[in-house]
Amino acid sequence: MAIERMTVTNHERWGNLVKTWSTGKNYLEDGNEYPIPESVDEFKEQLAKAQVFMTVPERFTQIKFVAQDMDTIVVRLPPKFAIEDSEERLSQPGATYPIPPFYKRLFNGIDPVIPESEKFKVHAERIGDYTISYCA
Repeated sequence: MAIERMTVTNHERWGNLVKTWSTGKNYLEDGNEYPIPESVDEFKEQLAKAQVFMTVPERFTQIKFVAQDMDTIVVRLPPKFAIEDSEERLSQPGATYPIPPFYKRLFNGIDPVIPESEKFKVHAERIGDYTISYCA
């Protein structure tokens, strides 16, 4: 069963919105206020106002923000069903590992293609990175 995931159209605006929530400084420089949303509806409203163009599946009914302290390790565990869904998708014949479109810019306009033999390795590496990343 393939689960619908959140997708972002404008990754730069999304990153600047996250930076705004984290610091209280408006990185979008659009004159709007962006307090940390307390509901999924507020989240969606801010996404629209910030022109992030993110799809948020209806299954999401709650939102939680976790502010990490400098002296605390936060390991963000993905849900079991999400890992299993990804593994199922990657196991399908001809399946490729999905890379966000902004990576194309880093490869001189060429879409990076993960070889078949590497897709589960990259999947594990990205999950590991996702769980402990701390502002690159």
